[in-house]
Amino acid sequence: MARKNPVVILSIVLVVLLVLAWATGAFKRNPSTIDVPEWTLRADEITRIQLERPGKDPLVLERSGSGWQLTAPIRYPADSSFARRFVENLAETELESVVSTNPARYGNYGVADSNAIRLVAYRKAGDSLQLFWGNTGPDFNARYVRLATDERVFLARTDLTFPEDLSRWRDKTILNVPAGQLEALEVQHEGKRYGVRRGESGWELVEDDQTAPADSAAAARWAGQFDPLRADGFFDDLPADSIRRAPDYVLTLRLPGGVQQVLYFDERSNGWALVRGDDETVFRIYAYRRNQLLPEASSLRAKSEE
Repeated sequence: MARKNPVVILSIVLVVLLVLAWATGAFKRNPSTIDVPEWTLRADEITRIQLERPGKDPLVLERSGSGWQLTAPIRYPADSSFARRFVENLAETELESVVSTNPARYGNYGVADSNAIRLVAYRKAGDSLQLFWGNTGPDFNARYVRLATDERVFLARTDLTFPEDLSRWRDKTILNVPAGQLEALEVQHEGKRYGVRRGESGWELVEDDQTAPADSAAAARWAGQFDPLRADGFFDDLPADSIRRAPDYVLTLRLPGGVQQVLYFDERSNGWALVRGDDETVFRIYAYRRNQLLPEASSLRAKSEE
């Protein structure tokens, strides 16, 4: 019996191995994607988020009932919609590939202790996941990240953003009054009063104790500004009492049963300061919104009265 050539046998084995490798997709795999850890965060399991930037006070979000609460650097209701999207984007993050295994290069990717955004996600089970978020990646939804338990740097696919402006995280709702609940709106300015109220035949304009038909469309637009009324930001350096003592405008919203909401407005160089009743929060609204919230009496008068 003829002896088989070892070269031929090895060639056959090599061909078989190459076919198997091709069939299993081994040639399509990027070595950098091998052994990328599974992302195990679920949005409904996250109870607390802590963010730390180098040299900045920590920002802490805590789940509160069906919403979220800021507990640091201030205690204030969080913008629940923004907080919910943030947590969902965190949970939907995908680690795509390994870009470095060299701790000396952490700074280049922005994931070093000295320049990263440190995020700790706490879960219902009592454990937590600590991440060091770095620079944005090669395209708009890519970012470099390092896990505290892994020395590798990963390229992640994520829609996460990390606003530095604290007002982005805060609930900017001033009040929420459906137009159908409003019985009257009254403005006080420079000793004069005017506004609209519901009459038997529709909205009426009340000006200097005189009543006249109101422009129903203009009155309805005004009444619809408060469902909800949201601020554009905050004046944290202004005491609320200083606005209440000497406001430029006072707006009173009257509701059934004698209930009323009072808003105090004071013009500033970068917008209008607004205080609600006895609250200590000073909201900021853009200047262009002044005519929406405090329309002139002439704009509320029925056209036939002009």
